[in-house]
Amino acid sequence: MAEPVRKAAPTPKRFTGAEDRKREEIIAEMKSVGRVSWTKIVEKMKEAGFPERTTKSVRNRHLRLRWVQIHKPEQRNRCRRCGMLQRGHVCGGQVSAE
Repeated sequence: MAEPVRKAAPTPKRFTGAEDRKREEIIAEMKSVGRVSWTKIVEKMKEAGFPERTTKSVRNRHLRLRWVQIHKPEQRNRCRRCGMLQRGHVCGGQVSAE
């Protein structure tokens, strides 16, 4: 008789801001001591109460965010009037009449 097919545990679809902050904190701690181990990062995040993630998903999330910070620092949602970041922004700037 064939063995039953084992399915991987479903992972949550989106990372939260708290997860990102905790991951960055763990990575900074590990870099100060030595090298970064993605398996240990996943274990520490699980101990902190975050949903279980695969090592690949955590590493890919980190690398994707780093790439954006390095290569596209100016591409963010900015106000057309004053150029400030739009998150929580209420513009009091004047529209230039051209």
